[in-house]
Amino acid sequence: MKIYILNKTLEYENNRKAIHNIFKDIEDIISKSEYIFSHLVIDGYDVYGDFNNYFSDNIKSIQEVKVVTKTVKELAQDILLSTIDYIERAVPEIEILANEFYKTPEKETWNKLTQLIEGMNWIMKSFTMIDVDRELKSIVSSYEEWNLYAKDIHELGELIGEFQEMLENQDFISVADILSYEIVPLFNEMKEKLEGLVCEEVTPNDTDRQ
Repeated sequence: MKIYILNKTLEYENNRKAIHNIFKDIEDIISKSEYIFSHLVIDGYDVYGDFNNYFSDNIKSIQEVKVVTKTVKELAQDILLSTIDYIERAVPEIEILANEFYKTPEKETWNKLTQLIEGMNWIMKSFTMIDVDRELKSIVSSYEEWNLYAKDIHELGELIGEFQEMLENQDFISVADILSYEIVPLFNEMKEKLEGLVCEEVTPNDTDRQ
């Protein structure tokens, strides 16, 4: 099989004994570059995790592997775009969820609330991952707008705390109110800020870095 990584082409035999060396060589090459590992494209299929098992299961048939890498800025932009996409999909579902809490929440209602809280935590963790980067000012298009977004993130964290207190008291009407009148408007404000933060620059295709 052939491995394409950062303008290099590596060749290995198609057997399981080679798997350890494949990933070690990939790690060594990336560690000496300015790029960050993103994922693999294996015979045209995007693979984002469980790489060892994928290789073990398909070792005899794999012909071509492209190692996709990104700069810190590109990775951050991907995170911002993913957050925008999540918010767009979440807002209509939150409105439905609020209506369910105004009535009598059922098992599926609780499952959806759990998923929402997990999504909110993911947004906060994603923010932190970018915010602590020393190159933050070069990553986001507006440092001032990023600080305003940071305030939204702080408010989101406070709302999660309020959720826990309301749920302990089984105050379902207040849960519905916070979903409708605080989470939805906050998500819309966050989306607007994120759209301003996403750079419009055209970046090179990641798979071209071989």
